[in-house]
Amino acid sequence: MYQAFKNSIQDLYRDLVELTPVIFVSVLVLLVGLLVISSIKKLIFRKVISRAKDTVGARFVADIIIFIFYIILIFFVFRTLGLSAFTQTIIGAAGLTTFIIGFALKDIGENFLAGIVMIFDRPFEMGDLVEIEGRVGRVIRISIRETTIKTVDGKDVYIPNSDIVKKHFINYTIDDQLRESFDISINNTNNIREVMGMIMKELSSVPNLLPNKTPSVSIKNFDQGTVQLSVSFWYGLLGSQARNARLKNEVMLRVIEALKSNKVEFPNHIQDVNIQKDA
Repeated sequence: MYQAFKNSIQDLYRDLVELTPVIFVSVLVLLVGLLVISSIKKLIFRKVISRAKDTVGARFVADIIIFIFYIILIFFVFRTLGLSAFTQTIIGAAGLTTFIIGFALKDIGENFLAGIVMIFDRPFEMGDLVEIEGRVGRVIRISIRETTIKTVDGKDVYIPNSDIVKKHFINYTIDDQLRESFDISINNTNNIREVMGMIMKELSSVPNLLPNKTPSVSIKNFDQGTVQLSVSFWYGLLGSQARNARLKNEVMLRVIEALKSNKVEFPNHIQDVNIQKDA
């Protein structure tokens, strides 16, 4: 038994010695291939993508080309290791290929196909401000697998392309026109028409609002001696990173100050409580 174990160890050692040059050459081929692919990738990005009119489409095509180079390198390394029959089996075995694509590469294939749909459908462009599943940010990269957005607090969020295609999202900058609104309550003892006119006059004097989009003031509700007005206005992002909360704050301050200066009465929501003492 000892002699059989010794012979197996010796056979394993001889096999390792024989395979060492092959393994060394294969690792060398892999490293050289990775270096060449990296150089090709840099060349494509510097010479093609930077000069292309459609940078998103050019980047997507470049990613596909680089992916093909990686596949070729893997099969070349297999051939160097003497596994050419194995690679031919993988290529020819449709059942095994289907199994790999269906299970191991399901997410990759799904994101790849979603990326193709996005390239042709173009729901957003580079630099657009979008909201996807509650995450708001600028699109900074679109690849064959994922889309990267930079949020308002500087974080890079990587979202799989399949999630973007299957779920709803909001593009705030597709036409660079955003509408904001807020509500304000006044007493119904005021002249409602005059108050609405005051608000419209004040909105017309606010800078940075879109001149081709007229603001509006409408009655939203009235209850318990109060009238609730809904005020809306339009503005453009002008390349800003987020929705303009400062502008909305300025509009609200202007409206409330104008109404106060015109003695408009507001509800104070104070309740009188009378306590009666039994005789």
